[in-house]
Amino acid sequence: MTKQRYSVKHTPSFPFENQVDFCVGSGRLGLALQKEYLDELRFVQEHIHFKYLRAHGLFCDDIAIFNVYEDAEGKRQIEYNFTYLDRIMDALLELDIRPFLEIGFMPEKMASGEQTIFYWKGNTTPPKDYQEWADLLQATLSHLVTRYGEEVYTWPIEVWNEPNLPGFWKDADKEEYFKLFKVSFNAIKELDARFQVGGPAICGVDDENWMRDFLNFCRDEDLAIDFVTRHHYTSELPETDGHYSYVKLHALDGNMYPIKRSREIMQEYPQFKDLTMHITEFNTSYVPNAGIHDTNYNAAYVADLLAKFGQYQTTYSYWTFGDVFEEFGVPHAQFHGGFGMVAHHNIPKPTFWTFKFFKDIQDGQCILRTENMILVKTDNAYKGVLWNPTDEKKTILLEDISEIGEYSLVEKSVDEEHGNPLKVWHDVGEKKYIRQDEIG
Repeated sequence: MTKQRYSVKHTPSFPFENQVDFCVGSGRLGLALQKEYLDELRFVQEHIHFKYLRAHGLFCDDIAIFNVYEDAEGKRQIEYNFTYLDRIMDALLELDIRPFLEIGFMPEKMASGEQTIFYWKGNTTPPKDYQEWADLLQATLSHLVTRYGEEVYTWPIEVWNEPNLPGFWKDADKEEYFKLFKVSFNAIKELDARFQVGGPAICGVDDENWMRDFLNFCRDEDLAIDFVTRHHYTSELPETDGHYSYVKLHALDGNMYPIKRSREIMQEYPQFKDLTMHITEFNTSYVPNAGIHDTNYNAAYVADLLAKFGQYQTTYSYWTFGDVFEEFGVPHAQFHGGFGMVAHHNIPKPTFWTFKFFKDIQDGQCILRTENMILVKTDNAYKGVLWNPTDEKKTILLEDISEIGEYSLVEKSVDEEHGNPLKVWHDVGEKKYIRQDEIG
């Protein structure tokens, strides 16, 4: 066991951009039509209260915005249907969360090919007619402004998702994505320059080249993007056994390298160096059946990430808030390694408490940060979050507090015995389906 001593008597302030509640990820947007999805989101909002929600599938056919039919003369006609979009947006706004609009995937009747991804078959090919794509963007955003007012101009708009991966964008065709981005950017800004638009929403494959080439393209085409986006997962390729995937996580001392490198590349461009970088997806593993997501180790590792993100002028969005999620199909059991910080039946996983703890220290000035602790001071209290993703036992001693005044100590813990519903589930026999009267 190691003991670490810190004095708080004359501790200076430390920079700490705590953006824990800026944005959170979600299963595809159409899932917001399901009751349990909204129940989980309501639970998360009551305790953490995120500002934005990001989801795939805005233009997928389950929301049914883009429709084509033949008129009486046999001519092709386009019709937009915003019935489900309105229902979804009304539900989000009722929970006081705004969309971080991800533009994708391709409506089947607009798509140039048949390539799809996931159980729900999101089409990931370019449009066969870019003018129809531009018209779709303008029609949808115009409708949102008409229905919800000028606040829509503050909703961030991200063009596509992970185009550097061939599953998400046919052949990972960089030049075709740049064309999509330019057409999308110009269509949106033509409608109203106040819309906030960015990209390229890349993940960790050839990401340095993609980031630099994207910024070169935006510079050369005079596209004044409003922000830059990328994703951040911290695991190696998974090994799958049955329903579950098993992953090895990156070492703690190197787990921010892609973010650091992306920021360094942005610094090379005078017109882009001060832009916000939105980490529009992050988690440990990038597959929705990784058992680590349900563990208290995940909670400790994510705490390390939350403590580091603010060093690189970033916001960040955990993927995802809940386990109503269907990329690999409908979840097969109560605990199945899903991305969510909340499991089915509104059962908070350990990582939920990581976010709650960081939310609870947002009102303080950071006076101490170490490799495993953040401490802030408010008008009448010290608040902190400590995490330990290693097997080493540590004791933290804060000295000189007694000279400042009398304090009571309130401790909230997540460990093997506390805040660990996965262990309870194991102990009761890992029932795939639990009854409402068994939730407690």
